[in-house]
Amino acid sequence: MWRPPGEERILLMAGRTVRYSIEPRGEYVFGVVARRPMRSLRGRERRLVRPGELVAWDPSGAHGGVALHSEPWSARLMVVEIAALDAIAGDQESDLPPDVTFPEPVLSDPVLVSRFVRMHRALDRPGSRLAHEVQVAEWLREVIARGSTVRSHGVRMSGRDERALRLACDYIGDNLAENVRLDDLAAAAGIGKFRLIRLFRERIGLPPHALQVAQRVRSARRLLEAGETIAATAAATGFADQSHLHRHFQRTLGLTPGEYRRRFGIAG
Repeated sequence: MWRPPGEERILLMAGRTVRYSIEPRGEYVFGVVARRPMRSLRGRERRLVRPGELVAWDPSGAHGGVALHSEPWSARLMVVEIAALDAIAGDQESDLPPDVTFPEPVLSDPVLVSRFVRMHRALDRPGSRLAHEVQVAEWLREVIARGSTVRSHGVRMSGRDERALRLACDYIGDNLAENVRLDDLAAAAGIGKFRLIRLFRERIGLPPHALQVAQRVRSARRLLEAGETIAATAAATGFADQSHLHRHFQRTLGLTPGEYRRRFGIAG
């Protein structure tokens, strides 16, 4: 069953499966495997993930998993938008690096795993938003400190660059249903379009159009959680039609919009 916690930039998942595939556009995926092992796949990388081990996938590439001997495994997962993780890692009072990657995504750390499971269970129950946010921040800070490295940036970010990138991201978010042109985006950011594309790739790790799709999928996810129909969701989030939404939704989350609705007990 999938349930969203109070923080809209974080999604909780729990259940059993024999296969999954996710294209993490601007999102980190953390999870703990239980009961059975699974084989993780990312590019040419193959790893065996045993029960009790933690996975920490950064947005650097699509990843998936398959069951061994067709025996389903159980897992608790937490999907975190890159902005939420960067906000924690880049806190001015923190000694942690912003813009992190996990070069070794499978972590054998019983203490970290135990704290993840406790946090996941707590977030899945009603409670204080402040308490939930503190738990998430503390656990993410710990996993960043233990398993991450800095993403190298080939471009120096000036104050003007930071502002331009923020304005461009805001423009995309405010116009999800629109067919935004690159010239429109550059004008909103107040910077040249080629410089803007480079900033997106270096700082966010995605070109502007990929970030637009990622934000559209997130918006669609929230509409579906609220009980909106698939057709209305596609229209409201800028997808050409239901099949367009279906393709990007499944590519990003490994589920179709219909399957996602059913996970929330929504029929049809």
